[in-house]
Amino acid sequence: MEVHSHTHPDSYRDHRKKWTHYLWEFLMLFLAVFCGFLAENQREHIVEQRHEKEFMKSLVKDLELDTLQLDNLKKYRNVRLSIMDSLFLFFSNNASSNLPARQYGLILQLFGHAAFFQNSGTLDQLRNSGGLRLIRNRNIVDSIEAYDQQIKRMSLRDIYETDFMFENKKLVQKLLEGRSALKILTDTAYFKKQFSPDRTIPLNEQYMDEYLNSLITFQNIVKQNMGLQTFIKIKAGTLLALIKKEYHLN
Repeated sequence: MEVHSHTHPDSYRDHRKKWTHYLWEFLMLFLAVFCGFLAENQREHIVEQRHEKEFMKSLVKDLELDTLQLDNLKKYRNVRLSIMDSLFLFFSNNASSNLPARQYGLILQLFGHAAFFQNSGTLDQLRNSGGLRLIRNRNIVDSIEAYDQQIKRMSLRDIYETDFMFENKKLVQKLLEGRSALKILTDTAYFKKQFSPDRTIPLNEQYMDEYLNSLITFQNIVKQNMGLQTFIKIKAGTLLALIKKEYHLN
């Protein structure tokens, strides 16, 4: 006698129930993982935004220090130009072969160093850590790069100005009679006395034209560098305004 096994209808429903149950568990697991991914992504986004704003706050401080330094350099170069104007006026109105001690003192004041040293700590950190990618506003990134390029340009111009100052100094050493200059210095530097108005230094006339032409070129270099630093200050101001507006900084 054959015995036939029959599938009970309830067993079929249980099988279907189990299949849907597994599908539902899979969907729940998928949603949990996906939501976790979204939450982690959002957390990283918030952290990056916080880092971005901190970088921008630090960059604002650097730019403000740069601007202050540019103002001080402008004052320094204005003094340098004023001294040059005084020397031009003297040599234009005096044909004497002797240089008064006062004018000698003015010549010595030209032998200084004028250079801009960028506060680049934040910018260096942004570059080295790949932090520039955190900056969402492309205009700010472009402005930062443009500003930095002008700073590099000015650094080269500063070196050129200093190098030319040394060239001019070499001509002064040829132009002035050394023993007389030494006498003036020993009477003032050690004892801290003012230049005596009646003291003079004999001039070697054969170097006069070369010295004056050098001084004219020196003056033009200083003027060009002042124009460039004015342009860079405008760039810094524009970048500052852009950053403060984008990140709501006071």
